[in-house]
Amino acid sequence: MPLITLDNIYLRFSEKPILDGINATIHKGDKIALIGRNGEGKSTFMRVIAGVISADDGKLKVKKNTKISYLEQALPQDNDKKLFDIVAEGLGEIGDLITHYQTLISNGEMDKAGDLQTQIDHLDAWQYLHKIEAILNRFRLNPDAILSTLSGGWRRRVMLARALVQDPNVLLLDEPTNHMDITAILDLEKMLKDFHGTLVLISHDRSFIQGIVNKVFDLDRGKLSVFDCGYKDYVKRKDDQLHAEEMANARFDKKLAQEEVWIRQGIKARRTRNEGRVRTLKTMRDSFINRRKKQGSVKIHSVDEDEKRVSKLVFEVKKISYQIAGIQLVKDFSMLVLKGEKIGIIGGNGSGKSTFIKLLLDELQPNSGSIRRSKTIKLAYFDQMRENLDPNMKAMDFVSGGRERIDIGGKSKHIIGYLRQFLFTGKQAMAPIRMFSGGEKNRLMLAKILSQPANLLVLDEPTNDLDVETLELLEEMLVDYTGTLILISHDRTFLNNVVGSTIVMDGDGMINQYAGGYDDYLIQKQDATKQQQKSKPKVQVKNKTTNHKKLSYKQQQELKQLPNKIEKTEIEIGEIQLQLSDPEFFQQPESQDALIRLARLEADLERYYEKWSKLE
Repeated sequence: MPLITLDNIYLRFSEKPILDGINATIHKGDKIALIGRNGEGKSTFMRVIAGVISADDGKLKVKKNTKISYLEQALPQDNDKKLFDIVAEGLGEIGDLITHYQTLISNGEMDKAGDLQTQIDHLDAWQYLHKIEAILNRFRLNPDAILSTLSGGWRRRVMLARALVQDPNVLLLDEPTNHMDITAILDLEKMLKDFHGTLVLISHDRSFIQGIVNKVFDLDRGKLSVFDCGYKDYVKRKDDQLHAEEMANARFDKKLAQEEVWIRQGIKARRTRNEGRVRTLKTMRDSFINRRKKQGSVKIHSVDEDEKRVSKLVFEVKKISYQIAGIQLVKDFSMLVLKGEKIGIIGGNGSGKSTFIKLLLDELQPNSGSIRRSKTIKLAYFDQMRENLDPNMKAMDFVSGGRERIDIGGKSKHIIGYLRQFLFTGKQAMAPIRMFSGGEKNRLMLAKILSQPANLLVLDEPTNDLDVETLELLEEMLVDYTGTLILISHDRTFLNNVVGSTIVMDGDGMINQYAGGYDDYLIQKQDATKQQQKSKPKVQVKNKTTNHKKLSYKQQQELKQLPNKIEKTEIEIGEIQLQLSDPEFFQQPESQDALIRLARLEADLERYYEKWSKLE
């Protein structure tokens, strides 16, 4: 029997039908991606399943005793609650009881705490106290920390812990990876793969979805299509569906079908990456590799060559270091950025990505070293903040400054025609911004940023809240962009498809630059690790000699077991290294876990040899 059944569900806001006769079943073990354009009603669909809102018509059937846990897209507001208390809220009344008990103990009110203890004993609720502590530990959360002191990524972890603490049968996650760094995303991906319950997931991180789901719900203009397959197969089947629809639309009245045909054609054209753009990306990466080789060799430049280099120079960074409050964010880092380069920046939350951008843009000064900047920089900066959006302003006026026509690449375009490139219809272009979803607002901000006559584009997390179609559109525009691009992102697929080189901020001020996108960085990092292992002197096993001191029984047993441990560890290391020798393996989510496992095994092996040598 299905856990959840949606039977002919209807819901409309104002005149727009959001859910138009939805029929679907959700079974035990399903891991479903809910996909659709921004503003199509994905979050509304999720709220209907969670029981937060009711449909106008139709029936929602939930199997008896099915526990549903829901993580909303919006982050919690600032408050002074402890993380323990917030996670405990996920358990309802029992959680409130445990939180109250903990507070009384902390305040020294032992008599009142004793009364509650009796109540907790009666409900057999002590197991839930251990469950709260375990989930906090799993997400590396300090139970006494205050929510208002945390960044967006850590708040997201808190709410995930709150959703998981009740061991739900059905877990509903709306954009769980927003504000998370790549390491946290990989941890969550592994956790959801191992999750034994049913999962319904909204996310625009294609690598993340691909590694988890076994079914896709596609919400398109109020209708739901169910694809009983993984994400890769869904993309192919959706292409076929769009093509069939396009042919059908052509038979209808051309005037009535024009808007829909344009939208569908636009999507289909972007479904398969243009081969010319793939070649452009390869050229960029080859150019970066060649330049690094030249930098490593001694070369005498003529005056003409120097002038040519200066004309192409955007930034010349020489051995800069920066620290604040005793924390080293940048240490002795150098790089050269030339006109037309496209550079991605990745790193954990708090590693200093935004600080590094501010150093480049002269908003902060390095403690040591120097940064030489082009005098002709015209900057357009997207920082993922929406304070500039006036909710009552029309979308077209926000982008154009009230003008009917704007200049794009030296050509005059009507503002509505320009906004069509960003998948806005004419009606949406004239609508007030308050009518837009979070993703549509992000799309609008990108339309404004990309309309500016800039030769340096800095984008800080532009992909949050964007649907897959808009991501593909943005990829296309950025690859075609002739200026210089610096991009902070945690979207692995987006980085792979756009950037020519990747700067990795490893923490403690250590920064490295690699050719290519995220997957290329993983391969190069693994190659560097192999080289280090080869250059390490092998630990020689000493011949057995007579010990002056007799071994204890425990030591004798340990010495007896060591050869077997060494053999098993070496076999496992060999198996992982064989996997890592295949470049395609790095496209799989398991690659990150394999790298971590390999490092641990190599450390264990070295320790075993050292112990064996000592005991011998």
